[in-house]
Amino acid sequence: MNDQQLQEIAAFRFGVIAPVLQRKLAPGHRYALLRELAAQTYTIPYSVSTRISIRSLERYLQAYEQGGGFEALKPKTREKRGSLHDLDPQVLSMALSLRHELPSRSVETIIRMLEIDQNNPLLPGMLKPRTLARYFQEQGVSKKDLARQANVTKAFRHFEHDEPNDCWQADTQHTTVIPDPQDPNKRRKVYLIALIDDHSRRIMHAEFFFEERYPRLENCLMKAVLKHGVPRIFYCDNGSVYNAKQLSIVCARMGTKLLHAKPYSPESKGEIEKFFQFVDSSFTGEVNLLIAQNKLQTLEQLNIYLRSWLEAYDQRVHRTTKQTPKTRFEASIQSIRRLSREELQALFLWEEERTVRKTAVIEVEGNRYDVDDALRSSKVQVRYNPFDLTHIQIWKDGVRYADAKAAELRSQRHSKLPTDEAKPDLPTPVASYVEQLKQEQEAKKRAELGTTRFAQLKARQNGGDGGC
Repeated sequence: MNDQQLQEIAAFRFGVIAPVLQRKLAPGHRYALLRELAAQTYTIPYSVSTRISIRSLERYLQAYEQGGGFEALKPKTREKRGSLHDLDPQVLSMALSLRHELPSRSVETIIRMLEIDQNNPLLPGMLKPRTLARYFQEQGVSKKDLARQANVTKAFRHFEHDEPNDCWQADTQHTTVIPDPQDPNKRRKVYLIALIDDHSRRIMHAEFFFEERYPRLENCLMKAVLKHGVPRIFYCDNGSVYNAKQLSIVCARMGTKLLHAKPYSPESKGEIEKFFQFVDSSFTGEVNLLIAQNKLQTLEQLNIYLRSWLEAYDQRVHRTTKQTPKTRFEASIQSIRRLSREELQALFLWEEERTVRKTAVIEVEGNRYDVDDALRSSKVQVRYNPFDLTHIQIWKDGVRYADAKAAELRSQRHSKLPTDEAKPDLPTPVASYVEQLKQEQEAKKRAELGTTRFAQLKARQNGGDGGC
C-alpha cells in the first residue's frame, strides 16, 4: 500500500476508537463501550470485512495510547520474503501477458510455460509459485482480481481406495466445440471420456469423441485395461452409456464389479470430478485459444494435444497424495492383474441372444449365417467383434459350438458403431502451451530412442483406434 492508503486506514481506525479515547472510563465501562463498537458494521477502507473484533479495537487503543499516536494506527508493512530483482524484466512482462491472455491459467502453468519457452528461457526452480502469485496480486491481476464474481467450487467428500486398480472412476464431460469436419463454418460439440484410478489419481485413459455412445466407452476401457491392468471395481455415472448391457457383460467376464453412482451425487465421484475441474482450468482454455486462432481444427489434433498434456499431468505432484500419479500407481504395481491383447479381444466380444431357425440359420445385423444343424430351433448366444461381422461365435449353455458361416453378408460392421469422420490435411499449428509440452516430450523421446525407433513409435501412436 502507498502512504495515502495507509493514512486513510489510520484515520478510519482513529474515528472508530475516538469515543473511547475522548472519555475517561472505568475498565468495566470501557469494555462495555468496546463491545458496542464491535457490534456495529463499518465500511472499512480496502477490506471486504464489515466488523471489527474487540481484540483489534484493544490493539488500536494500546498502540495509540503508548505514544505512537496517529502513526501507530497505520497497518504494518510486511517485509517481502521473496524477491524478483534477479529476474529479467522480460520474464515478468511475459508472465503478465500469459495471465491476461487466459485469466484461468494457474501460476504453476505460467511458470512451466516460461521454463519451456525456447525464446524466453527460465531456469527450473528460479521462479517460485508464491513469488509470482504475490507479484500478480501487487499488479492487480490475481484470479480474484480478474474474476471476483466467479462461483466458489463445491467441495466434494473425500474417499480413497488402498491399492492401484482397486477402483476406477469413469465419467464423460462436455469440454468444448471444434470445427465440424463436414462443415468447417459450423462448430461441433466434443465429449471427453476419462477413466481415473481412485488410489493414485492416474488417468487410465482419456479421449475426445464427437458423440457419447457405448462403443466409444468400450474402446476407452479396452485401451485402459491393456495399458494398466484390470480394475476390481468400475465405478461410473448413471448415463445410458454406462448402463449398457454389454458393459455389464464385459465387466463380469473380467471379474470386475460394476457399480453406478447414486443420481445427483457428484461427491461420490470426487476424483473424476476434480480431474475435470483441472481440465477446465489448465487444458480447455489453451485449446479454445488454438481453436479461436484456427490452429486446431480436427479431433485428431485435439487428442494429440490431450496425450501430451496427460503426460505432463502424470508427472505433476498431486496436492492430496503429495506424489505424482505415476509414482503412486507404480509403487504397488506387483498387485496388478494384466490381460494380453488376445484375451481382451475375446472378453470384449459383443454378445446377443438369437433363436436358430428350423433351417439352421441365424441373422445378425441383416447378415445370414449357417450354424450347426443340432441347434435348430434352439436359443443360442452369438459373440462377435462389432468391427468384423465375418466371424461369429456360437455358444449354448456355456459350450462353444462351431463358428457360424456367412451365407449372405450385407454389412461387415455393426450399425451401432459411430462413423469416423474424414481427417483433412491441415498445416501444423504453431506452439502453444499444450504444443510446447508435446514438442518437449517428443524431443526427449527422440533423444532416448533414436530417430528410427522414435519414428516407429509415432507410427503406432497415430495408427487410430483399430477396432475392438
